[in-house]
Amino acid sequence: MEIIRARSAGFCAGVTKAIELAQRAAKLSDEPLYSLGPIVHNHQVVEKLAAQGVKVVHDPAAVPSGRLLIRSHGVSPEVWEAAQTRGLTLIDATCPRVRRVQELARQLTREGYQVVVVGEAEHPEVIGIIGWSDSQAIVINGVDQLEMVPASARLAVISQTTYPEDKYFQVVRALVECCHELRAYNTTCPATRERQEAALELAGQVDLIIVVGDRDSANTRQLTNLCLRCGIPAYQVETADELDPTWFNGVKRVGLTAGASTPEWIIEEVKERMMEFSEDNAAAQEQVKTDLAPNLDPKIEEQDAEEGMDAHFQSFKDIKPGDIITGTVVQVRDDEVLVDVGGKSEGIIPLKELSVRNLASARDTVRTGEKIDVLVLRVENDEGNMLLSKRRADQARAWDWLEEAFQSKKEITGEVTQVVKGGLLVDVGARGFVPASQIERSYVANLGNYLGKTLRLRVIELDRSKNKVVLSQKAILEDEYARAQQELWENIAEGQVRRGIVRRLTNFGAFVDLGGADGLLHISEMSWTHIKHPSEVVKEGDEVEVQVLAVDKAKQRISLGLKQVTPSPWQKVEEKYAVGQIVTGRVMRLVPFGVFVQLEPGIEGLVHISQLADRRVGKPDDVVRVGEEVKVKILEIKPAEQRISLSISQAKAEAQAAEYREYLDNQPPAPMVTVQEAVGEMKSGVDQK
Repeated sequence: MEIIRARSAGFCAGVTKAIELAQRAAKLSDEPLYSLGPIVHNHQVVEKLAAQGVKVVHDPAAVPSGRLLIRSHGVSPEVWEAAQTRGLTLIDATCPRVRRVQELARQLTREGYQVVVVGEAEHPEVIGIIGWSDSQAIVINGVDQLEMVPASARLAVISQTTYPEDKYFQVVRALVECCHELRAYNTTCPATRERQEAALELAGQVDLIIVVGDRDSANTRQLTNLCLRCGIPAYQVETADELDPTWFNGVKRVGLTAGASTPEWIIEEVKERMMEFSEDNAAAQEQVKTDLAPNLDPKIEEQDAEEGMDAHFQSFKDIKPGDIITGTVVQVRDDEVLVDVGGKSEGIIPLKELSVRNLASARDTVRTGEKIDVLVLRVENDEGNMLLSKRRADQARAWDWLEEAFQSKKEITGEVTQVVKGGLLVDVGARGFVPASQIERSYVANLGNYLGKTLRLRVIELDRSKNKVVLSQKAILEDEYARAQQELWENIAEGQVRRGIVRRLTNFGAFVDLGGADGLLHISEMSWTHIKHPSEVVKEGDEVEVQVLAVDKAKQRISLGLKQVTPSPWQKVEEKYAVGQIVTGRVMRLVPFGVFVQLEPGIEGLVHISQLADRRVGKPDDVVRVGEEVKVKILEIKPAEQRISLSISQAKAEAQAAEYREYLDNQPPAPMVTVQEAVGEMKSGVDQK
């Protein structure tokens, strides 16, 4: 097996500078040295620096005193200020190229541009860049997130230094079409670009690529994804211990590359281990030739027949790597399964070869006594056991019906087993990939919501030689939507009542998916009462029953009403209210000619300005306020026109009259006198005069 290393791999200049700066600082002083976050995304490097006295913290507040190292990813100005406020000595190991992006973000923000950062929102470099834009920058991770960019006249686009250059330019090209002014700065690091170009060059020369680097390293993940897009098997490992010898079965040329945060010593360890596998495979092949030599020599074969053939040889002489055989499970452990395949000793299925799913224990999948199909990886390992794989046998069986499903566009199902960068992994007998753009008809923000769910799928890309299965649920949903759309436009008519789902809210209404087309539910048709915003009545995702108010098939427009499917409160208004009645209401709106008073939800009456008080009123707010409860007298009711005329002044006058009558009723009666007493009192008065 030939191992070819990429012409550009491993530490970049910025990472090398940061590591050397940390090591020198650790040696120069006994004063405590802290790194604000891992200096690079590589656990082995961080552990090595920790042994030299560099401690990792995630908040300046966690540093009691001493020196604080700013890592290569950089930080926001607020973090700088927080560290200086605590009196810490700062050592800046920010990558020069990251520093340039930070300065660009600050300058462009001050010039009035809306800064758009193309990258991963949670990446520490991007978090720092946002801080330099006064937290005004918008982060998008590809063209799928363009809706996050506001309709701005002036946009400035920069990128995370480790972001794929081709994806950055895709975003720029898309933004050019939707803004008045655009300034684009390709801030992708040349070292990242060099490693990606070298990997692409290498992919055309080898059968398989090993990418060495930490899984938290964005540039290493991008490198791995780039290799996978080239259509050849690619595996990312952090250390040599993660290499699987079965990856290299039948492989003649292996490519080796590494991310910009991977040190040389780890790359060399991986290379040496791969060379050991190559030597082991060669020795194993030679041993197989030696073991099978009796079959080629009639004399020895005759001698074996006379002396009795070895039971182990008899069992395994026709079995070779790649064969699929049937065995019986004899023992299940957490990390492996023992299978009786009729030989001298049991075959072994390691946990990772049991299923396409990531299992915590083998006990979750098989039971003792169960018969299973397995694929032979090695006829005999160092302990004399056959090395087997149930996962690969299942995949081999699955390929036949996957190919049939691909040709016929048949719908299949698969459970989501893992969320990965850019999509979902599903179990369809083999391990299939569903890109994020192929999950739903619309953009999916949180892929984690699909973990463990079963999707309806169609195979859209299949390559057995590369073990590649790409699936789509969106294709099925789009077909169903097209059929539903045709059926809807053929049958929809004014006056129908239909069920739909609220998809989007605007200030003027809501768009309701009727299962084939969206209809507009205007804010004025949502409620019998006056509302300020559609969110007072519905929210996105609500299932509602609506009436079709109008249909324009030529322009494919549908107008809907929600209040029409509920009884109008005006239908029974004459049963509840009568002319002359005095009731309590709430002031809802003030207009120049009066005020509208709500008697109950959906029923409002007008108090004309002339009926507000027993004096001339200049403005309604001289008398009442919105939200105030008032007594009103009903002057007129017109249910057909949905109009009620009210009076506050008359209600108040009647209330005062009622109070006066009550006052008089409560006065004591005048004393009773006789005629003689009254005449006597009159005479007495005359005499006194």
